[in-house]
Amino acid sequence: MDIRTLVVTPDAGERARLSLLFAADAAAPATVTLRFADTLQDAERDPLPAPDLLVLAPRPGAAGQAATYPAPGGPFGGIPVVLLAHAGDIAGARLALAARLADDLLLAADTRSESVERFAAAIRRGRVRARRKVSSDIVLAAMADAVIITDAAGRISYCNDAACDLTGRLAADMLDLPIDAVMPLHDATSSAVIEHPVVHVLSSKRSVRLPPGSVLVRADGGEIMIEDSTSPVIGTDGAVDGTVMVFHDVTASRQLQNQVDYLARHDFLTGLPNRFAAQAHLRTILAQAEAQARPLGVMYLDLDNFKTINDTLGHAAGDQLLVAVTARLRACCRAMDLISRQGGDEFLILMAPGTDAPEMNGAAQRILQAVAQPHDIDGEKVLVGCSVGIALYPDHGATGETLLQHADTALHAAKAAGRNTYRIFNGAMLNSAIERRMLENALRLSLDAGGFELYYQPKVALADGAIVGCEALLRWRHPEWGWVSPGDAVHCAEQSGLIVDLGRWVLDEAVQQARRWQDNGCQPCPVAVNVSALELRHADFVEHMRQCLAGHGLRPALLQLELTESALMRDVAGAADVLRQLRAIGMTLAIDDFGTGYSNLGYLADFPIDVLKVDRSFVHGIAADGPRRQGLLRAVLAVASNLGLPAVAEGIETAAEAAFLTRAGCHQGQGFHYSPPVSAAAFERLLCRAP
Repeated sequence: MDIRTLVVTPDAGERARLSLLFAADAAAPATVTLRFADTLQDAERDPLPAPDLLVLAPRPGAAGQAATYPAPGGPFGGIPVVLLAHAGDIAGARLALAARLADDLLLAADTRSESVERFAAAIRRGRVRARRKVSSDIVLAAMADAVIITDAAGRISYCNDAACDLTGRLAADMLDLPIDAVMPLHDATSSAVIEHPVVHVLSSKRSVRLPPGSVLVRADGGEIMIEDSTSPVIGTDGAVDGTVMVFHDVTASRQLQNQVDYLARHDFLTGLPNRFAAQAHLRTILAQAEAQARPLGVMYLDLDNFKTINDTLGHAAGDQLLVAVTARLRACCRAMDLISRQGGDEFLILMAPGTDAPEMNGAAQRILQAVAQPHDIDGEKVLVGCSVGIALYPDHGATGETLLQHADTALHAAKAAGRNTYRIFNGAMLNSAIERRMLENALRLSLDAGGFELYYQPKVALADGAIVGCEALLRWRHPEWGWVSPGDAVHCAEQSGLIVDLGRWVLDEAVQQARRWQDNGCQPCPVAVNVSALELRHADFVEHMRQCLAGHGLRPALLQLELTESALMRDVAGAADVLRQLRAIGMTLAIDDFGTGYSNLGYLADFPIDVLKVDRSFVHGIAADGPRRQGLLRAVLAVASNLGLPAVAEGIETAAEAAFLTRAGCHQGQGFHYSPPVSAAAFERLLCRAP
């Protein structure tokens, strides 16, 4: 091994000592070839090949003097440096070593073999550095994120290909220019100019990020929204030598998030704020009313006999009617009032602080008259009335929950009075609790006597209609009242605390039935069961699941639990823990009615969810809808796809809807187009003849 060494020292005695130390020795495993120069500048003018190693004799106190050491971009940049520690100031040499200006020190007491070993080790370290630099250059160039490096004056010294693509400029047009000239930034909402993060970092010496909604103006005038991380480059003397900015284009993801945020706060069909947005608004105006000692009004409204419209004219006509009613409600209310669709044909109107009883009466009368006027639905005149319940702050309650309960009680009183009218809450209306108690008693008796049964609605693969699972749905036929609405039964069970017992009956029956189908020779069929918030929070919920599955000998993978967003958000930490335990058992978990509740990407990251069930309000009539509604459905499906979760569409009623969903990337669904909910025996016939 021959180590070509350039020694920079004007000291003739030092040169002679080194020549003697490294004199030719045939027995030595390595040869050190010496070349001498008085200064680095003299050596740079030498046309000879670059050496493997530099040996320097720095001037006293020269550790911080850059001219003593090779410049990074000069002809000797990157070549390992060994300092003659005994020459001049040994303290300065050690400082240079600590500051990484040199790789090692050559001591006067070192023997030839020790010196050669020091030289070889310095060369090895230099080669490692060189490889690392090449690797880092390759990594920076290959990064998908844009990278821009500036000097201490904020001028660009490096930019990778991604930075050129995002700014719309060539590297040659960016280098040595001030960063804020190349990357003008402004706020997406206000268009106000944003201070460039590089400028901030250079003055603060701290890492910073752009505020959300920051827009970069490209060279062609186009605009993109970006996110970044900008950090200082600190030199050995503690000063800022420059900055590194890493950024990427978030325009598409921001647009998707905006769509999802809109869905989280608005009803898909009417565009009105949904129940969660209304509850937040109610909290705000109640605080204002309390601070100002002013009244306000809460008004519940639902359409009379709306189900008849759906049954006779179809759900598409029902949807058009809801949109038409929404327009009339807006015309009857002030801009400062909030109208919300709560679901189905039910609306909530929150009148602004300062609204008293006479104004509420007037608003209710206007609404009744406006809604009662004929509606033109597909060329047919449709007549529909509405019932209204009113509660006033502070007369009928001081909290949002109380006001909503009392407005709902008044709504039921208006319906009991013959519909198409309104009622203001009074204490006598609480007698309706007697009716609820009757329903609760009947519910308890039916639980004890086995008066419930489960129907099963198939879930199918949209590509070929093959059955891939089913959903268990509760049915209750009272001996005197006939069929009781499942919604009424579940609501009563939740209000009375019977939902846990009812839910366990449903679970046990569904698991037992799934096992029967297997024993009868049918293909294994995953069964989905709906779970309420109260069930999920019950102390032994997970243990009961284990016992139920083990007791009937059903594989956990054949049981899927469907949970609503609102049930999960009541206790995020507790729900996440329970869901992780359920997943550990082997069950799959689905979000039901996705898109009608919170619909915020954040909570999906907290829960181990396997499936998203898209609410029927997104699906109904989608094939014939405009691009806005179709785009919103695609956005919901994109959320599922981006999270790697399969989506199941609910409420598919036509072949056109099924075809649209298939094209949009949805692979599974359920609805009357394939089959209504059927008895266990009927579903077994479907299942056993399935291919």
